[in-house]
Amino acid sequence: MGVDGGAVTVTALTHRGAVRQANEDAVVVGALTVAGADMNAPARCLLPLADPVVLAVADGLGGHAAGEIASEHAVHRMAESGPQLNGPDAVDLLLKHIDEEIKEHAGQHAEFSGMGTTVAGMLLMAEGNYWFNVGDSRTYRLQDTRLVQLSEDDSPALPPSEDGKPVTTNFITQSLGGSGSTAMVPHVGQDPEPGPGAWLMCSDGLSDLVAVEDMERIIAEADSDETAVHNLWQAAMDGSGRDNISILLVRRG
Repeated sequence: MGVDGGAVTVTALTHRGAVRQANEDAVVVGALTVAGADMNAPARCLLPLADPVVLAVADGLGGHAAGEIASEHAVHRMAESGPQLNGPDAVDLLLKHIDEEIKEHAGQHAEFSGMGTTVAGMLLMAEGNYWFNVGDSRTYRLQDTRLVQLSEDDSPALPPSEDGKPVTTNFITQSLGGSGSTAMVPHVGQDPEPGPGAWLMCSDGLSDLVAVEDMERIIAEADSDETAVHNLWQAAMDGSGRDNISILLVRRG
């Protein structure tokens, strides 16, 4: 284990869903990345925290292969840069560099015009836990049995639904890359709860289809994190599975 850092357990799954032909989501778990995959079961990893660790989901945008390229680039860059990140300012700068790189690539290839990706994740360090996001992928802190959203949705506010189901929109106001004309401004902050903790990161393939209250119940009733992540995925599939689904359930000891 890392000096004063402890260790982190991550249970991960990324899947194309029930409708899409390909998976344009990607995930990063420390030095590991998974992109374009169709996992049939969650994978569990135990990582030391001797160095900073980045954990994130990315949801590619742009259609064809463009979204997959954007999300894969984002997670690869986070994986290679993660151990050198020394705090929130470094995360902010890295995300801005990734944004520029995706836009530069799209500008050189007409077929990739407008490609981009969301991102939502955590930087875990000995000194603290930092969340970050761009777009509508989400990071929640698991506090007892409640999910407290840390990330800030880059999407317009919507009125509450009458049936209790999540209210969704396909429109986002910014992404890494993409076709927006305004400067991308990442959301980065410190989790106010210090030390050990647990977090859930997901693409909107989960959060658009499964209400927070149902996610809380599924996690609380599961006998393991593998069961929890599988059952979250199954709930999204039962809710139509109309989008790619990526889930990270993280516990820092």
